[in-house]
Amino acid sequence: MAEEPNKITENSRPEAAASKPVRWFMLAVLLVACAGYFAGERIERTFGRHWNGLGGAATTEQKHLSHSQSGDEAFAKKHYDQAVSEYRLALKDQDSGEAHEHLGEALLKQGNPEAAFAEFQASLRLDAACVNAASAWGQALAAEGKPEEAARVLQDALQRNAESGLLHYNLATTLLQMQINAEGRRRMAVAAGQTEVAQSAETEVKGLATNALRHFATASRNKFDSPAFWGDYGQLLNQMGKYPEAEGCLVRSVAEDASVAAAHFQLALAEDHLGQYAEAIEHYEKVLQLTPNDPDTLNALALLYASATNAEVRTPKMAVQLATRACDATTDQNARYMDTLARSCAADGDFFQAITWEDKAIRRATQLGDKDLARELQEREELFMDHKTE
Repeated sequence: MAEEPNKITENSRPEAAASKPVRWFMLAVLLVACAGYFAGERIERTFGRHWNGLGGAATTEQKHLSHSQSGDEAFAKKHYDQAVSEYRLALKDQDSGEAHEHLGEALLKQGNPEAAFAEFQASLRLDAACVNAASAWGQALAAEGKPEEAARVLQDALQRNAESGLLHYNLATTLLQMQINAEGRRRMAVAAGQTEVAQSAETEVKGLATNALRHFATASRNKFDSPAFWGDYGQLLNQMGKYPEAEGCLVRSVAEDASVAAAHFQLALAEDHLGQYAEAIEHYEKVLQLTPNDPDTLNALALLYASATNAEVRTPKMAVQLATRACDATTDQNARYMDTLARSCAADGDFFQAITWEDKAIRRATQLGDKDLARELQEREELFMDHKTE
């Protein structure tokens, strides 16, 4: 019999449709897969950018360090033009107070102080604790004959770095330079008969010395230590008549660096005033080994031999020889040296020569307008006329 059309039999039955739970599961799998793909893309892009940023920063830092090192090497070799170029390249990669400081120091050596000062200013603007920049700036200004400007720079830096021994030391030496200038004004005022101006300048001289001494002491308390520091500190103490304290500083100076003639000279002066003649002679002779025929040393040693209170040390003939060498070295133009020669002759009993040289010294002091010195020498000449030494 023919099969009825459209009748569903067991053999011709279609497959059953998927259940709803299965369809939901498959959809979930698809969504998770898509989400994972897009999340992966985002993570890769994000971390890729971050990694690239870190890599770029590392490269910039490496370039900065490379140029800085090249600049340091060029500076050490005194190739200052090259050092300036390298430090400028370093600053392009990284702006820092230290980099500006190094560039400033190279510019100073290159002979470009104004540009150097601008770099020191930039250094301190970025890093107020960069005491080396303030120190270099102050020293450069002082070297240019601008100690007042140098003092302002250093005082400003000390407001932010009060414990810096280096800044206190630099300010002390700057104040001493100002003191020398004030002493020059005092002498000119005395020569011109300007009594009030002279007195004002004298007060300034004393005030600057006292202020400088305070900064030296502060630097010492802050453990600042160098042969130059102890030498300068000792010289000021000598100037102020504080010989025991001066001796202590100067002993440290020569112990740390025995090649500095100025420190030996100042130590000899301190020991001379303390009556330690053997030690003083030793250090005067050391100066003459380092700087042969130094007139200041010849004069000081002559004066020691002429006026030592110890009879075993007092050697007038040696004093005459040394004082003559000092006068020869300065072609008889130094009134103090001629006075020493006069005193040496008097100590040797030759009052005729003593009066002759003292008269020359008086005329030279008068020519220079140094009325105080001329008055002192005239009083001594009167002693020689009476065949007296002191």
